Amino acid sequence: MNFQTIGDLAQSFALRRQGVDLRQQLDRLGLELSSGRAADLGRHLSGNLLPLADIEHELVLLAGHRTAAREATTDTEVMQAALARVQGVTTDLATQAIILGTAGTTRQVSDLAATATQALGSLIGSLNTEVAGRALFSGAQTDTSPLAAAETVLSEVRDALIGATTAAEVKSRLDVFFDSPTGGFLASIYQGGDSEVAPYRLGSGESVALDIRADHAGLRAALKQVALIAVSDDAGLALALGDRISLASGAGVALLAHQDVLTEMRASLGQAENRIAQSAVRIAAEITSFEIARGELVSVDAFETAVELEQVQFQLESLYTVTARASRLSLLNFLS
Repeated sequence: MNFQTIGDLAQSFALRRQGVDLRQQLDRLGLELSSGRAADLGRHLSGNLLPLADIEHELVLLAGHRTAAREATTDTEVMQAALARVQGVTTDLATQAIILGTAGTTRQVSDLAATATQALGSLIGSLNTEVAGRALFSGAQTDTSPLAAAETVLSEVRDALIGATTAAEVKSRLDVFFDSPTGGFLASIYQGGDSEVAPYRLGSGESVALDIRADHAGLRAALKQVALIAVSDDAGLALALGDRISLASGAGVALLAHQDVLTEMRASLGQAENRIAQSAVRIAAEITSFEIARGELVSVDAFETAVELEQVQFQLESLYTVTARASRLSLLNFLS
């Protein structure tokens, strides 16, 4: 009969190796029991990591869409507030201009012009609104404020009106300045881009374009009427008081009639807000669904893990007992 024996040193190494292996299993099982997630995903999924990779990929895409939805929500809220200020300022100014009527005084015309100058600055400030360094009404050129300062606008308008001798000529020259497709307003006042900013991609084929620019015809029309009221008392205009009053009150009527256009712009922006909100809900639901699916893939059964942990603890305790007994063996104990 052949006997296979193992030396004391080799036996010590073997017991130590088993101890290390059991302690590693104990650490792994303890981590899994506390986190509920498999520590070794390759082992847990039998090497088939493709489903998990697909889920992780979808979650990364959805995280990007969620960020886009949040940015779009912020942008639409700020743009809506800016347009609300534009509408509020122009409505108030229109009311004051119309009240001026046909019996205003030189002082009243001057006061109204001063109010219009402040209103023009407010309008331009609203349309130059930025979020995180991005100008919202500049189209694709978000690094530049879309409109020049109110002082520049009035200076350019006054230059365009030099030599005008009648109210009709003043209005005609302003129309040319603000409505020309090449010069005037577009050449010296509007500084934004010629194209719209890229739409926000919200997944599932959904996208939202916030394409309201400061050179929009509706906004240009509002700026034109406010500027007209602001220069109605300019000493450089060879106009009688009656013509100045007529220009100011006529601009007020035009501003009031123009409120429907501003309302339509805000309504269109409101529709975009609604679509963004719906997309945000959908994105959140999809993220939750994929997170649940990922959890099902990587999670471990708490009961089975606890049983396995107890077994490993028992094995480790048994190994410690065997090791302790082996360490007390000696030739004297063997012979006694």
